[in-house]
Amino acid sequence: MLTLGASNPKALYLHIPFCTTRCSYCAFYSEPKPSWKGFQERYVARLEQEITDVVQETGGFETIFIGGGNPGSLTSEQLSRLLVAAKSIRCSEVTIEMNPETFSESYFPLFEKKLVTRLSMGIQSMDDSVLRQLGRNATVEDNLRAIALAKKAHDLYGIDLSFDLMAALPGQSIKMALQDIDTVVSLSDPSHISLYCLTVEEGTELARRVSQRELKVWDDDGQMVFLQNLWNRLGRLGYEHYEVSNFAREGRYCKHNLVYWNLDTYLGLGSSAASFLQSESHAWHYSQKEDLHSFAEGTLFGGYEKEWLGSDQLVEEYLMMALRTNRGIEKNLFKARFSLDFDSLFSKTVPQLVPLWYKNTPHLFVLSQVGWMVLDEIVLRLALQIPQPLDRH
Repeated sequence: MLTLGASNPKALYLHIPFCTTRCSYCAFYSEPKPSWKGFQERYVARLEQEITDVVQETGGFETIFIGGGNPGSLTSEQLSRLLVAAKSIRCSEVTIEMNPETFSESYFPLFEKKLVTRLSMGIQSMDDSVLRQLGRNATVEDNLRAIALAKKAHDLYGIDLSFDLMAALPGQSIKMALQDIDTVVSLSDPSHISLYCLTVEEGTELARRVSQRELKVWDDDGQMVFLQNLWNRLGRLGYEHYEVSNFAREGRYCKHNLVYWNLDTYLGLGSSAASFLQSESHAWHYSQKEDLHSFAEGTLFGGYEKEWLGSDQLVEEYLMMALRTNRGIEKNLFKARFSLDFDSLFSKTVPQLVPLWYKNTPHLFVLSQVGWMVLDEIVLRLALQIPQPLDRH
């Protein structure tokens, strides 16, 4: 049973687990249309009531993000109900994800009424053969239509635009990926671009095809060359590389994601949604079951499982989040938050890291773009030096 206690989350995430079909690479929880048809209204009704109750307790949130799945599987009216319940008009940023094939002018009232201030759209590729390999429902024609509509929404209502692209895909060359960037930028001039390197997630259709050698993916060295070329292109186009996979112009960062990367508190509602909550002396996660049917038919705030975090887990999670950004770790803030001196704690590990991976000053520890390529290895090395709580010995 989910309870907030003394925690007052800054951000709200709402998970909409409905999709037409499931993309071959996707590891996020979603269900294809045959399994959720008829459940949308019950799912929305419970989510709406949970949001209403939470807002009565907290007063609201600074940012909201509606993701999936594909929120475009719901109607504009259903999404409006959720956002009105969340009092989204008071937020500094409200983002909604949309898949190109389901985006239409029927969603424009969300922008016109200022319920949504930011549109995030998964384009992934501008090549039909690559899109088919990914199992995407959208074609290049769908992408072009949706980009034009997004630009129209921006021009009419002033919403921020963000597009997702993927790199190092089967059948994709660096030249093709560079052209994808150029096309999206020339057509819409977005303030934000997310660029994700393909990850083969266990249990996905893509993983099965790779293991059976039906598809060949880029090796680590190839991915690094691939990414560096694309990162350079985005830099030349005026985008600041402010997080491993995210680029923005004129400081138009995703405020909601900054909550995650700063390890601030957030609440997740809906199937598979996760939360991070903290009071003065405790921190904990909540996670909801990956079952939209049990959520739609369950009791309010039921199905959320609680996990307490030890001080060592909290520090490790902070390292993983903060080092993803170009701000890195401010050492005075680290000490204030964890009562640990960064330089003393990692005095053995940092000098052993490759110098090209990081910048270390008396006030700041931040990774370079080269360091971002090996982020997991760096965090693992640092985590080995984190002291464990007494009750873990």
